[in-house]
Amino acid sequence: MNVLALSAQVPYPPHHGKAMRDYFLLAGLARHHSVRLLCMVRGHGEVEAAAPLARQVPFQAITRPAHLFPRRLAALLFSRRPDLIRRTESPLFQSVLAERLRRERPDLLLVEGLEMAAYGLWARRELAPFCPILVLDEHNAEYLLQRRAWEIARRTPSGWPAALYSRVQAGRLARFEAGACRTADQVIAVSPADRQALLEIAPEARIAVVPNGVDTAHYAPLPPLSEARPPTLVFTGRMDFRPNVDAVQWFCREIWPHIRAAVPRARFQVVGRGPTPAVQALGERPGVEIVGEVTDDRPFIGQADLYVLPMRFGGGIRFKLLQALAMERAVVSTPLGAEGVEGLCDGEHIALAASAQDLAGWAVALLQQPEVRHRLGRAGRDLVAARYDWQVLLPRFEAVLTESVRQEV
Repeated sequence: MNVLALSAQVPYPPHHGKAMRDYFLLAGLARHHSVRLLCMVRGHGEVEAAAPLARQVPFQAITRPAHLFPRRLAALLFSRRPDLIRRTESPLFQSVLAERLRRERPDLLLVEGLEMAAYGLWARRELAPFCPILVLDEHNAEYLLQRRAWEIARRTPSGWPAALYSRVQAGRLARFEAGACRTADQVIAVSPADRQALLEIAPEARIAVVPNGVDTAHYAPLPPLSEARPPTLVFTGRMDFRPNVDAVQWFCREIWPHIRAAVPRARFQVVGRGPTPAVQALGERPGVEIVGEVTDDRPFIGQADLYVLPMRFGGGIRFKLLQALAMERAVVSTPLGAEGVEGLCDGEHIALAASAQDLAGWAVALLQQPEVRHRLGRAGRDLVAARYDWQVLLPRFEAVLTESVRQEV
C-alpha cells in the first residue's frame, strides 16, 4: 500500500497529543507499507529536530502560514469557514500536494486531523484520478469540542467573548466537518463517543474507531522515591490549550482549597509547555507550582501521589490519562476527562467525580490511603497495556486502511 499523509505539523518529537498519534501510527504503518508525509512547520528548527522521523517516514515540510489576529478577526466577521481550517490555508502547500499526487499516484491520501481536510476535499474534487481513496483521521469531533467550550465559557461574564467565539466556530465546524466526513471514503474516530458525535452530523459517513494509544514501555512505572516529600498531585499537558487552561483554573479555584485544608502539606504541579498568563498567575496560590515545559514529563507523572484530570470540556481520548494509567498512577477525573476509554471502570481503574466537592473528597481520601492508590494504579496499567498500547492498536489502524483500498479495487 502506497500512502501519502497530510499533517499540520511534523510529528516529531512526539511530545504532545497530535504529534504522538501521527508519529506512532505513521511510523508503525511504514514498517510494512510505503508511507510519505507532507506537513507544515513553523521554522527550519522543527525540520532539523525531526531528522529521526525521516529515517522512518520520509517527509516534506512547508512553512505554515502566519495566522495573525487581524486575519483571524476578518475571518470571524466575513468568512463562513472555521478558524481551524483557515489557519492552515497555503497556496504553496496546495501546489506541492498537486504535484506529489500527480507524480506519486498514491493508493490512499490520509488526512491527519480536520485542519488539513480542506486539502483532501480539494484533491478529491480537482484531482480525482490521482486521489482514488480519501481517509480522514479525526483526532477530535471538533464541532463538539467548541460546543462544549461555549457551554462552559458562557456561564460567567468574563468568559462571554470566548463563548461567542466558540458558539460561532461550533456552527461553522459542524457544517464543514459534516461535509468532510461525507466526502471521505473512510473516517477514523478516536473513541466510540466521537464516532457517535460525527454520525449525528453525517449519518451516512463510514466511521471506524482507532483509539489514541500510549507507549507502555516508555511510560512505565518508576521505582519508589527514597526520600520523603510532600503529598503531590500533578496535571500535565499543553498549557496554552483552552480545555487544559480551564481545567487547572477550575481545579485551583474550586477544588484545591478543600484539598489543602485537609492535607496542608500537599502541592499541585502543573507541567506543560506554553502556560498562559492566567495559568502562571495560579502559581501565586499556596502549594501550586507552575512547572512549565520539561524535556521529560515521566518523573513528574511517575513520582506523583495522584494524577488529576479535572476536564470540563474537550474531546477524544486524552493521552495524559493513558500515560498516567500506564505509569500506575491513581487518577481522579471528571467523567468527561475519562471519556472514550473503553473498559475503564470507576472504582476499579480510576476515581470519577463530576462536582468540585466530590473531586476534592476523592483526592483527599486517596492521598490518605496509599493501598487504594496502588490498587487503582496497577489495574489502570493492566488495562492500557492490554487495550491501548500502540502495538495493540496498529493492526486495527492498518486493517481500516487496507480494507479501504481493497473496497476501491
